Amino acid sequence: MKAVEFGKVAAGAEAQRLQSMGLRIARRLAFLVVAALFGFFALISAHVTLWAICFGPLHTGPVWASVIVLGLDLLCAVILFMLGRSKQAGIAEVEARITRDRNLAAMKNAFAFSAVTATVVGPAGRMAGRGLLGLFRGRRSRTRSRWSR
Repeated sequence: MKAVEFGKVAAGAEAQRLQSMGLRIARRLAFLVVAALFGFFALISAHVTLWAICFGPLHTGPVWASVIVLGLDLLCAVILFMLGRSKQAGIAEVEARITRDRNLAAMKNAFAFSAVTATVVGPAGRMAGRGLLGLFRGRRSRTRSRWSR
């Protein structure tokens, strides 16, 4: 029965690992969505202001003002994209994976031990059972023969 318990613990650990992994993927997706929204709204709202600042007080000209705006937008998009791409597993996910692996190994060992036990004890147990049955039958036949006299 220990093998079944190990299997239950391993299945629970796998469920916890999958749940943690799902939360991590959802968090990454949220970062990517925020990065895309930031990139879109940054292009709409800040472009005009930044371009006007570069063109007016800094006297950079229309071309260089556009290049500065593009560079800042790309910098923000790259930073948020890198935050969204992180693939590090959380502590709960790693612990669940370790628990699952240990219990799967224990379950395999328990099944292997029961298979070896059944192989070794099976024929010997059948032979001993036949011997006991033979002794019981021999005793019964001797008892009947005494009563029949």
